[in-house]
Amino acid sequence: MQKKILAVIPAYEPPHAFIDYAKQLVSGGAHKLIVVNDGSCEKYQDVFDTLSTIENVIVLSYPENHGKGYALKTAFKYIKENFDENHVIVTADCDGQHLVKDVVNCSISAEENPQSLILGVRDFSLPQVPSRSRFGNVNTRRAFKLLYGLSITDTQTGLRAFDYGLLDKLISVSGDRFEYEMNMLVVIHKSQNTIVEVPIETVYEKKPDDVETRSHFKTFRDSVRVWGVLLKNVQNYILALLAAGVIEYTVYGLCEYVIFPHLHAALGTLYSTVIARVLSSILNCTLNYKLVFKGSGKTSVIRYYTLWLFILASSYGLTHLFGNVLGSGNAMVITKIIIDLLLSTISYQVQTHWVFPHKNKPIK
Repeated sequence: MQKKILAVIPAYEPPHAFIDYAKQLVSGGAHKLIVVNDGSCEKYQDVFDTLSTIENVIVLSYPENHGKGYALKTAFKYIKENFDENHVIVTADCDGQHLVKDVVNCSISAEENPQSLILGVRDFSLPQVPSRSRFGNVNTRRAFKLLYGLSITDTQTGLRAFDYGLLDKLISVSGDRFEYEMNMLVVIHKSQNTIVEVPIETVYEKKPDDVETRSHFKTFRDSVRVWGVLLKNVQNYILALLAAGVIEYTVYGLCEYVIFPHLHAALGTLYSTVIARVLSSILNCTLNYKLVFKGSGKTSVIRYYTLWLFILASSYGLTHLFGNVLGSGNAMVITKIIIDLLLSTISYQVQTHWVFPHKNKPIK
């Protein structure tokens, strides 16, 4: 490698075996190892005291536990202040699941792909993988594919590498706990950067006696945070629809009762409807382009309006079709609402996969 490796490990109540792992990292390729003591209790202080005596190991500490994301960003800010662009950064976990060779391989890939986030991905089909880990990864992987249109083999991996040039972007990513790593994937995916996957050894070992057997991942609280990140795109999509709806009905009212009140009723309604729909579509397209899906290029706009015309025609056609069966009244109104909700769901998927697609590099 031309660049030096800066390894970052957030550590909350680490086992004593972490000391040996740290020694292996600095002797196996890491120029410096930055360990962040994320508010571990007093009985783990001897581990950090020993780590601070190891050459090329830097220990950063603060008294209260803030979470993995906070610890990672603390290290990133330290790197930004104390190191230069001749480095690549690689993050790992303190439980020894990431072999030194895999840490180095991901770092090499980060140097070769300076605009990419490198993920060290595990094989969840292996028998040694705990069912809880397999279940969690499968569900978040499917959700990421459904909501963002990108297949990621291992959304929960802690082994990630990137070039120094991505530091500012990753420091600005929101989230202080486990949701930070999911946010990182979303931000990279929506930007001009790419995600590259590097297969790694799948290691799951029994926890040693000197570490708490409870998981640092709080099942309910942290799951809500992670799924909140995943569903944020849907939330923004709904907000964009609501904003466009407000504009549409406001403009329609102004046109119908202020601008065209003296026109023939049918003609005034036609003009009002067309103007309101076009203006609301411009707002919706802009919000989806810039906020929800982060589009790029003129083709996204062309595809958006192709889809828009299809949805418009489908809404009218299906409403008219069911109207002949159900007649007028409340049943017709409810039917139209159901149709538009279904079409909005379809529209989200089409926009994710076709209107605003993101091209990422293949697995290496």
